[in-house]
Amino acid sequence: MRFPVRLPFLVALSLALGLGESAAQGTHRTAVWIRPPASPQELERTLVAARQAGFTEVLLEGFYHGRAIWKSGVAPMKLDYDALALASTVAGREGLGLNLWFETLYWRPAPEFGVPVTPLWQDRYATLSSKGQTSLEVSKLGFVDPADPEVGELLSRLTGELGHLYPQVGLHLDYLRYPRETDFGYHPAAVQGYLEQTGRDVRLPDNSDEAAAHAQGWQSFRQAQVTALAGRLISSYRAAGGRGLVSAAVFGRHDPLQDWRGWPGLEVAMPMLYYPLPDLYRLTPFQFAPGETVWPGIQVRAGGTPMSEQLALLHSLGYPNVAVFGWTPEAR
Repeated sequence: MRFPVRLPFLVALSLALGLGESAAQGTHRTAVWIRPPASPQELERTLVAARQAGFTEVLLEGFYHGRAIWKSGVAPMKLDYDALALASTVAGREGLGLNLWFETLYWRPAPEFGVPVTPLWQDRYATLSSKGQTSLEVSKLGFVDPADPEVGELLSRLTGELGHLYPQVGLHLDYLRYPRETDFGYHPAAVQGYLEQTGRDVRLPDNSDEAAAHAQGWQSFRQAQVTALAGRLISSYRAAGGRGLVSAAVFGRHDPLQDWRGWPGLEVAMPMLYYPLPDLYRLTPFQFAPGETVWPGIQVRAGGTPMSEQLALLHSLGYPNVAVFGWTPEAR
């Protein structure tokens, strides 16, 4: 799948100001990110309410905090019931597209959040900053590193299991990135891999004339680790029989370490915008072109702009499909 390339500035601005072509006529698709409730009754009520609210797709949080919402042979269960089995039944009955929201590299919240540490977590998996800090220390989000071979193996077993057990359920990748709070990716496996590739140890200061080239090379190397993991997980899902939509939540602005346009097998990207004011959608040129393969991510919140207004605006800018964060069955 080829994603629309970034538009030249003037073209993007023209679209943003409503001077370009209007959105293509046709069916709009609207996805919603949902965390499964504690009880099966509440999950069914939420899914039914989502369909009644006009959503066509559900992104159901299914691997998060290092646990799965189905009876997995790889990861421990998050809930006391098989939420994916129930959701599959309800989604089929209601005509909803169901996708598993897979929080790829974010496995462990900080201790003060009171979330039990997953048995999958090993300190040696953690990504490290250039100063040797973990993301738990810096941002309170415990990320594992895409370069760790055990991490890749474990995650690909999970996506393969999803494709085998629930072939009709799509795969929605999230947190497939490095933390942004500082310069991460200095995991021993990555440092060693780059050393073998270039002969340079990125942990050592470099005052040579080639320092800038090495910095770009190290950036490209880490970007490639993310891209390779994306390809591996999508391939594992497909090879196991998965035939649902493959999508990903990605940064709304450019990130040099997350080149989602190059992820093999990715069908839909959902850039997270979450702008507080609708006018920003018109005045801030997007770094991706309109089309059916890019679903802008919006946020709904109490006291904010109604979801219907945000959807109508994005449709008018050429985006027939949109993803929504923050919706609840109580929302109006």
